[in-house]
Amino acid sequence: MSGRHKGRLAAITGGSSGIGQAMVQRLVADGANVAILDIGDCDETIGLCRGGPGKVSGHRCDIGEPDDVARAADRVRAERGDPAILVHCAAMQFQRSFDELTIEEWRAMHRVNVEGAFLFTRAFLPAMRAAQWGRIVMVASSTLFAPPPLGVTHYMSTKGALIGIVRGLANEVGADGITVNALAPGLTRTKLAVKNVPQSHFDYVKSRQAVKRSGEPEDQAAALSFLVSDESAFMSGQTMLVDGGEGHV
Repeated sequence: MSGRHKGRLAAITGGSSGIGQAMVQRLVADGANVAILDIGDCDETIGLCRGGPGKVSGHRCDIGEPDDVARAADRVRAERGDPAILVHCAAMQFQRSFDELTIEEWRAMHRVNVEGAFLFTRAFLPAMRAAQWGRIVMVASSTLFAPPPLGVTHYMSTKGALIGIVRGLANEVGADGITVNALAPGLTRTKLAVKNVPQSHFDYVKSRQAVKRSGEPEDQAAALSFLVSDESAFMSGQTMLVDGGEGHV
């Protein structure tokens, strides 16, 4: 929907690839300007958005490092102003059985997935409250709502924490015109997933879905576009499951 977010600034973590990249492309197509905070190179995403109505900038940032986040937030404000839309999509993800998981791996995943959400949101929330308008979206996971694969207990714990943040923070900021929601993607055909996930698993998941096709990054981006729009003003503290009907909330 071209123009849906015209003139608004969105800040998104994890926008250099995968679902995050598709979200940036959709927001730009909808007219938003987007600042990407990512430890990776954002040049590909910026190139894909070139020519769109919105503008994109990339800011190298270790989202789990407080000083890094503070510096990136200062750069965004200096270049573009204060974001009205926040999307936390950055995530560490790997499979490991619970009894083989080290404390260092557990902490590393929580540092990026959960502490990153806290640092990122805290950096920009005061300006949203002052503006009396804002949209915050945390990207969770469908693994919390359908039988998960083995070896993802640590990952699921971080995504469950994000849903907890959403439910609590929604009550704290609702009076300021800010909504806070979670988007829970199902298995999605990102470049990384196609490379690492066997086709047989895509087929298995598809067989469990009500919609008989694999999810694409654009499916998540379309849902995000609604969650950060004016039309979603009466929806807060919720988790939107976008998985083709494999799981049910």
